[in-house]
Amino acid sequence: MALLYGARTVVPIDLKKKPWEQEHPLHNRWHPDIPDVAEVKVGEVFRVEMVDFTGGGIKHDSSAEDIKHADLSVTVQFNTVTFSWKGEGDHK
Repeated sequence: MALLYGARTVVPIDLKKKPWEQEHPLHNRWHPDIPDVAEVKVGEVFRVEMVDFTGGGIKHDSSAEDIKHADLSVTVQFNTVTFSWKGEGDHK
């Protein structure tokens, strides 16, 4: 894993893939049956990459008109993933 500004990337995002095609598929809600994808230590500085609320539908070359007329009926606000924390008083 590459370090960026000293932080370990625990959730990398490939912007060429859809949210459900990612190494760690993204979801739009927390649920206890969704497994943790990374373990981080209490006090650790880490990096989590994310997609925009359209799941990558907005690109660098999108215009205001593109965004104004985006089909939001197929858009879900994607959160990221869950982690387990290790350290003082281990918890999720």
